[in-house]
Amino acid sequence: MPIVRNFVNHASSQGLKSYFSANDGFDQVDWSKEQPEVASKVIELFDHQPADVQIKITLDLERIKHMTDEVGQAALLSTFPDASELLKHETAAERSLWVFQSHRDKFRQAEDIRYADQYRHGQKWTGYQVEASLPLHNDQVSMDTFKSKIKDLFGLGEKVKIELFDRVQPDDDGNDINVVQVMIYQEGLPDSYLEFKGDEDIVSRIRRPVSEHAITYSSDTGTIEVVAAKQERRDTIAKAFTEDLLKQPVTADKVPLRRFDLMPLMENKPLDWDVEDGIESVQLVLMKIKDLAGDGRVQIEVPAKSNTALHEYAQEHFGEQNPLSSGGFAPVQAKINIRFHPENGHGRGKVLPVKISMPNGCDLRSRTDKERLIGEKYLKRWGLLEEVQE
Repeated sequence: MPIVRNFVNHASSQGLKSYFSANDGFDQVDWSKEQPEVASKVIELFDHQPADVQIKITLDLERIKHMTDEVGQAALLSTFPDASELLKHETAAERSLWVFQSHRDKFRQAEDIRYADQYRHGQKWTGYQVEASLPLHNDQVSMDTFKSKIKDLFGLGEKVKIELFDRVQPDDDGNDINVVQVMIYQEGLPDSYLEFKGDEDIVSRIRRPVSEHAITYSSDTGTIEVVAAKQERRDTIAKAFTEDLLKQPVTADKVPLRRFDLMPLMENKPLDWDVEDGIESVQLVLMKIKDLAGDGRVQIEVPAKSNTALHEYAQEHFGEQNPLSSGGFAPVQAKINIRFHPENGHGRGKVLPVKISMPNGCDLRSRTDKERLIGEKYLKRWGLLEEVQE
């Protein structure tokens, strides 16, 4: 199997010993030999293992390899208050293997962190906003209430497991913020699959796959982020979390549960307005977008005093490589200028710049009531802001 051979050929002799010596069937390896000889013997013995042993080893090594990219390594590091022991291992594969072997609970927690961070700003993610400084209630009664509500919400299986832990999470400016992550595991509806029984007989087996959802919450900023496959599930999870663990009713006149979405700005569509609001023009002037395949970012900003639309500007400079239309980027920040007609028809009209940063940043909070009402009206119209109602 390619992944096994690739891992064995690149791992150190000590790393191979730490994993394979714990598995039956590899006691013939002389671990004191040079790496090429050790690797060759391990592969030879692996090829003669029963099929179920080969499958187990392959699945283990797939998990280990999955945590060797940048997102996985950051997740592993975040589970150690003192990462000095982890950093003694020179390569990403060695670090991932060491945690898998020596700290299995931390490895699984890192997998959960990777799951939440990998999908940030993607199609499975939604960010929400509540008041800052709301305490999280993680007492047994609150957790049981939340668990019971989740069990009833989706019409899936009866079994639900909730895990909660503290961690740090990078914001869109690269600063670490303290968050609580809540993992929800729910048994799904029964499904069937076929497998061989012996050499000839085919039998049907029943399984209940587990659905996985992640919540991160920052009390300092009031940010709730939810990763789940479907938008309606994300809304439902966010409301249940707010009501049961933050003890806040989700109503528009009390604690609005809000979400921003900058994806509509990735399309070249006009931002319209009502004449009676005294608006002369609306211009998207800045987009900061994140590479979904890594941590790279691109900022596109039209020149000052230019009347060129941002999408036209990007197409002119990037052509076929335009990141706004490539499908490989997600927006993390945008700035829109709303220009009003001059008062009394004289001079220059006032400009209301609106800056939105995912998942919850918007500078309208610091503006006058009139400016805030105008700004929020159009953010909702353009599909950039929504308040999640009951």
